[in-house]
Amino acid sequence: MTEGTLGPGDFLSLAQLARDLNVSVTPIREALTQLEQAQIVQSVPNRGFQIPELETSEIPQLYPIVAALECLAMEQTQYGTVLIYKLREKQRLFSTAKTALERIQADMSFHETLTQYCENDTVLHILSDLKVRIFFYELDFMQEYGFDTSSEAQHDQIISHLERHEINKAIALLKTNWLQILNNTL
Repeated sequence: MTEGTLGPGDFLSLAQLARDLNVSVTPIREALTQLEQAQIVQSVPNRGFQIPELETSEIPQLYPIVAALECLAMEQTQYGTVLIYKLREKQRLFSTAKTALERIQADMSFHETLTQYCENDTVLHILSDLKVRIFFYELDFMQEYGFDTSSEAQHDQIISHLERHEINKAIALLKTNWLQILNNTL
């Protein structure tokens, strides 16, 4: 899904996935059931599983949760030289991305790197599930409105604050970064 080959409204074939992954249908069904619990896919009687259509009403529900959880993860992460270097590399990929898909993948990678050393596995797991759903909103937004260059500046400022050990300023800016879509879509 996050590779852009499947999108909202697409159905997932258990048999095709089993063939592609060279496993039986049972683990595929179990995995899709877990994805359904995370609201990434939905079960459609007599049809299988489908990626839900986008609903604008979901945006003000998802984004504040992701912002809060990622801020919590940042509070529980130690930022040293190596992590800041990785963030700069992810930011470079983000700022040089040419397509909407590349840009969103780079943005998600930046945010994943920002929290990768958080030791709260529960927060990271919930974030991961939510970000799969958000991926579709980000792609839809970017395809409709184009690249939002304010995110580039915000990412750079987040890194700068982390370099200066100003974690609260970095967290505040991160929250702004996630919630800016609310101003543009509602």
